[in-house]
Amino acid sequence: MAQLALHRDVLFQSRTLPKKVHKKLVELVRKFEEDHTQASINLEKLEMAQDSRVRSARLGDDYRAILIAPEEGSTYIVVYVDHHDEAYQWCKNKLFLENKRLGYFHVLNTDIINLSKEQDESIENCSQYPLSALSDEDLFYAGIPKVLIPSVRAVKCDDDFERLADFLPEEAKQILYGIACGLTLDVAMEETLGIQLSTISHETISGSESTYYSNLIFIEGEEHLREILQGDIAEWRLFLHPSQKRLVEWNIQGPMKVNGAAGTGKTVVLMHRAQWLARQIKPNEKILITTFTKNLAVTIKGLLGQMIPEHMDNIDVINLHLLAKNICHKTSFNLRTSDDKTVTSMLRQFLSDMPVTTEFSHNFILDEFYEVIEKMSIETEGKYLEVLRKGRPRIKRTQRLSLWPIFVEMKAFLNKEGIASFEELLRMALNEVENSQHPKYKHVLVDELQDFSLTALGLVASLSKLDGSSSNPLCLVGDGHQRIYSNTQVSLRHAGINVIGRSRRLKINYRMSEQIRNFAHATIAGLSIDDLDEGVTNTNGDRSIFKGASPRVLKVTSFQQAATEIANWIVDIKSSSKGNIKDHEICITSRSRYFIDSLNREGVDIYELQADKQDPGETAPGIRYGTKKRVKGLEFKAVAVILNGNSTERKALLEDYVAISRARDFLLAITVEND
Repeated sequence: MAQLALHRDVLFQSRTLPKKVHKKLVELVRKFEEDHTQASINLEKLEMAQDSRVRSARLGDDYRAILIAPEEGSTYIVVYVDHHDEAYQWCKNKLFLENKRLGYFHVLNTDIINLSKEQDESIENCSQYPLSALSDEDLFYAGIPKVLIPSVRAVKCDDDFERLADFLPEEAKQILYGIACGLTLDVAMEETLGIQLSTISHETISGSESTYYSNLIFIEGEEHLREILQGDIAEWRLFLHPSQKRLVEWNIQGPMKVNGAAGTGKTVVLMHRAQWLARQIKPNEKILITTFTKNLAVTIKGLLGQMIPEHMDNIDVINLHLLAKNICHKTSFNLRTSDDKTVTSMLRQFLSDMPVTTEFSHNFILDEFYEVIEKMSIETEGKYLEVLRKGRPRIKRTQRLSLWPIFVEMKAFLNKEGIASFEELLRMALNEVENSQHPKYKHVLVDELQDFSLTALGLVASLSKLDGSSSNPLCLVGDGHQRIYSNTQVSLRHAGINVIGRSRRLKINYRMSEQIRNFAHATIAGLSIDDLDEGVTNTNGDRSIFKGASPRVLKVTSFQQAATEIANWIVDIKSSSKGNIKDHEICITSRSRYFIDSLNREGVDIYELQADKQDPGETAPGIRYGTKKRVKGLEFKAVAVILNGNSTERKALLEDYVAISRARDFLLAITVEND
């Protein structure tokens, strides 16, 4: 029985095809499953094509599907659909190349093969360009098809590379981009695809290879294709980059860490890994997915419910605070928990009533209490004197000695009031897990790792089977660029979680255009970003897979003027997109919700994103509005951001980064000078 696979470009193309063609494609799947040689398919070899494997199949009287016949096996690949004449004309100058080792199926326009002959001879002296140092064998190992090696050989500068890049297989282009940015071939392949050069041999290329392709969908029957064509299955569920796929199915002993900038698909990897693990566990085993914020937990639970509804009884998706609360409520827990604002207000009043005078402001004392004492789980004066206070202002030993009695009094006050802070709740939950027969999870997956405190890390470690009795016990995902709830850098090593040799960084951005990605990183230029385990993040070689419009950057003198500019910008982008951007795909964000009144006065129809609830999508009309913390974890085609003024405060800059990185195609960034 023959099978059909769909090239990614056909999925995008299908959005403009008539519904009758969708029906014919579904019929084609059924007919292939029955007998792909039946006359009604009219499967014909096209002699005018340069590639001998090209076939056409009838889709009614006037449309044709262009397919690639297998050299071995029984899978035909649909690569193009169009009117009869246009379809035949399209395939005339195409070659269809596959690289099973790197996981790509590439459609090559043969006109580019002659590009090397058209290069300007005036640049021949640029022999120091990084790609010039690669041998033909290196280029082949990097995924460059042999027919394109001469074209790559002719690249002598960045402009040459940019002209050639769109014709290269996506995975090979990403590797060469890393090398052009200064990475070695070995590092570029490992960071881009998770492949080490030392593991590649001639035998690998011609022998048994992976059959996963990042840009192909293998159709599993008529209903599967119907859902795809109707848009019922999100693109991120259909396509994974090879680097993501390897992390999803990485079978290891011990904990693993995945980090990467916003838009690199970390949460996508986590959800697909949860799906992969769920399909292997026994009925009595459980998986835990936990996040720092409620919003992300709600989002992940909803999406997993669509992906693997049959496994959701075996998966607990819960945010960190509720996880700890549930554990404590199974014990003799007799403290009440309050939100951070309430606890801070009580502590501020307590400090005002204290007779002790100090050289430090109440704001500093509160920050030190939350960021160091609580986050680093400091229980004694000695520990406080020794602790590394990363991200905090430097203070002397004598100053720490003067502060410690105040912290002791603050803790005693909360205990007397019967209130458990968030960190105290985590400590109690950790103590319960460590000192009881609390069941462990088969697999634990953590998102928003950058916001987890030392105690929080200890809790997820205690809930995991880190004793070696189970493979894939703990997967930790995060990004130091998005640490907007705390400045404290907590290392995994201090929590007893060893990820040496089991850490990977995602470098390819799928959400943001290259222009928006560059703007986002420019907002935090000069900030040192940690890798979540005492190292520094290296963004060299990071890039987006597509380009778009340059961000629009404005300075205004009032919030009402900002609202006017946003209203005009919305009209502009909706007009230029010709209906391809809907209201629910546009988001406006600022530091707090006070800006809504200004937008309402401009006639902007707003739908405010609710805390702890999923965005209902197109079923709820209105331009989305949310604070910068609320929109974290979401993405939109267009985003308007009210920047945090001229602030140089670290968390304010990172908040701007998070907000900007929600945008895919269009970005409006506004500074209100009188903010």
